[in-house]
Amino acid sequence: MTIVAFSIFFASFLGGLALDWFLWSGPMSLTRKIITAENIVGGTLSAVFLLTAKSATPRDNQKRMWALIVTVSLVQIFVAIRQ
Repeated sequence: MTIVAFSIFFASFLGGLALDWFLWSGPMSLTRKIITAENIVGGTLSAVFLLTAKSATPRDNQKRMWALIVTVSLVQIFVAIRQ
């Protein structure tokens, strides 16, 4: 089940990066740079977690999933406060 969740996270971050690429028309604001960095960090973390999900215990995968969710949530809170 966590492999599916990591796959969904990876696909969504990859989609976010593709969307940023298409919408990039000039200099990016700081908020947009933070969101792009979130997509890069989230995509990298979810890809690493996805690749190592089979060799980890279910408890470790659960901790990784919570770490990914908390990391993304903290960045989202920071962007919301900044706006």
